[in-house]
Amino acid sequence: MNKYYKLILVTIISVAGIYFAFHGVNFQELMLQLRQVQWFPFWISVLLLLFSCLVRALRWQYILVPVDQIPIHPLFGSVMIGYFGNNILPFRMGELLRSYSISTQSSISVSQAFGTVILERIMDLAAVIFIFLLVVPWYPFEHKSLELGIMIFVGITILIIVGILLVYYLRLLDLIESWAIFQSKWGTFLFSLFKNIFDGITLLSKTRHASRIILTTIFIWILYYLSTYLVLSSCRIDIGFIGTFIVLLIGGIVVAIPALPGMAGTYDAAIKYGLMTVYSISSEKALNYALISHAGMYFPYLLVGAVYFILAGIQLKDIKNHL
Repeated sequence: MNKYYKLILVTIISVAGIYFAFHGVNFQELMLQLRQVQWFPFWISVLLLLFSCLVRALRWQYILVPVDQIPIHPLFGSVMIGYFGNNILPFRMGELLRSYSISTQSSISVSQAFGTVILERIMDLAAVIFIFLLVVPWYPFEHKSLELGIMIFVGITILIIVGILLVYYLRLLDLIESWAIFQSKWGTFLFSLFKNIFDGITLLSKTRHASRIILTTIFIWILYYLSTYLVLSSCRIDIGFIGTFIVLLIGGIVVAIPALPGMAGTYDAAIKYGLMTVYSISSEKALNYALISHAGMYFPYLLVGAVYFILAGIQLKDIKNHL
């Protein structure tokens, strides 16, 4: 699909999300909810989210060990640059920025680094499925639209994981390389690019730190849970232990929905309607939480990421020369 059509599509999705997020809201009541926010737990949640980025960098370090031994600081900087890019650029270009950033500070190529970023995202999707399995006994299956969204997400994630495993264990890349389409100059380049990305995705099979990678993944999502709980508390919403898991689950799924930079519209609409539908939270109170939690994710990542982006001196035009 042409990139301009993609941009139009994500714009439509985001605008629709913004419309539904604010539809039917009493703005005077929303302002009252905003004034009643308890800011101390909110700022603690922000610190936990930033700390989760450090843990994410540590997990990335373990993943990259078979390729290169990279110190934690440049990895953390690259992670923040990635979030910065996702917040200002369409099509989640931040993931490519992150990959390029670490490639300039190590022996790993941009495409292989990009493959490890995809691997991380797959691991996060698997974590969301695990959270779903944890809360299944308490999940509100009477809400069919929410159930359908969860099932579609789970199904697609499982298909992606199974597809990667089949390509890896059946060595399908060796077969694909022999296709005529990949014998030309451009075909060879594209196959080499794809192979490097796939090598990054499957790097987990070469690591000796699988247990550490699993533990850091669990720790990341514990931090996400605590952050979610604190923001709910700051907005005076008490939906209990399982309720916090379900809000975290909805947020994890929304990340996969195509939208404008920073999940504009999609996050706010999904969280608002999730709280309203499942827990009968008022429209204004639900939107207040969505806006506050969204701001807690967006602005700290944007500001810290911008500092690292400026210090790195990255030029977007240089990325294509390092694929």
